[in-house]
Amino acid sequence: MALILHIDTAVEGSSVCVAEDGRLTAPVLTTSQKDQSGWLHTSISELMEASNLSLNQLDAVAVTIGPGSYTGLRVGLSAAKGLCFALQTPLIAINTLEVMASSHQPGDRNVLICPMIDARRMEVFTAVYDASLKVIMAPCAMILNGTNFDQLLSEHKMIFSGNGSPKWQKVLSNPNAEFSDAVMTAGDMVRLAAKYYADKRFADLAYTEPFYVKEFYSPAH
Repeated sequence: MALILHIDTAVEGSSVCVAEDGRLTAPVLTTSQKDQSGWLHTSISELMEASNLSLNQLDAVAVTIGPGSYTGLRVGLSAAKGLCFALQTPLIAINTLEVMASSHQPGDRNVLICPMIDARRMEVFTAVYDASLKVIMAPCAMILNGTNFDQLLSEHKMIFSGNGSPKWQKVLSNPNAEFSDAVMTAGDMVRLAAKYYADKRFADLAYTEPFYVKEFYSPAH
C-alpha cells in the first residue's frame, strides 16, 4: 500500500493530488494563477485535510522534474524536496514529457506519442514515445520547421499534444498526424508514480535538480 502526493507546476498552471496504490483518493486541485508558491503549500494542506489524511501518512512525494517553466519547476521541486526531507520519505521525479505521453493510450500499438512544451518562438521541448512509453526520441529542444518528423510520420501515425503543438499544427500537413488538446494535470502522474514506487526508482534528495533541457538564459540588463 503506497500513499503518494503528486505535484505538478511544470507547464500550465499548477495541480496537486493524492493517490493510494495508483488510485486517486480525492479530486485533483488545480489553478492557473501565477503565484504558484503561495498556492501550492496551502493547496497541499487543503487536499490532505479533505482526504482525511496527514502528511505523516505519505509514503512518497512525486513531482514533475521538467522540462517546463523554469520558475514552475523550481517551485514544485523545492516544495517536494522540503516535504521529503521533513517526512523522511522518498522523492519520485518524473519527466514532464513522459507524464504528458502517458495520458494517451492509443489502441494501435504502432502509434507514436509526441508531447510538446512551448519554448517560445518556433522552439519546443519535445520527445517521442511508443504506446508502451518506450523512448523513441529522447527529450530535447527543437526548432520546428515543418519537416522535423518526416521519417517517423512516413511509418507511423503520431499523436501530438501539449501547449507547443498548435504552432506545429500550423506548419504541418500530414494525414498520419493527429492533434490532442488534452491538458496535463497532477492526476496524469498517478499511474507512472505508482510504477516508479513499485520499482523503487527514487531520486536523490540532495542532488536532484530540475531538468531544463537547455540552460536558463537571462540577458544582461
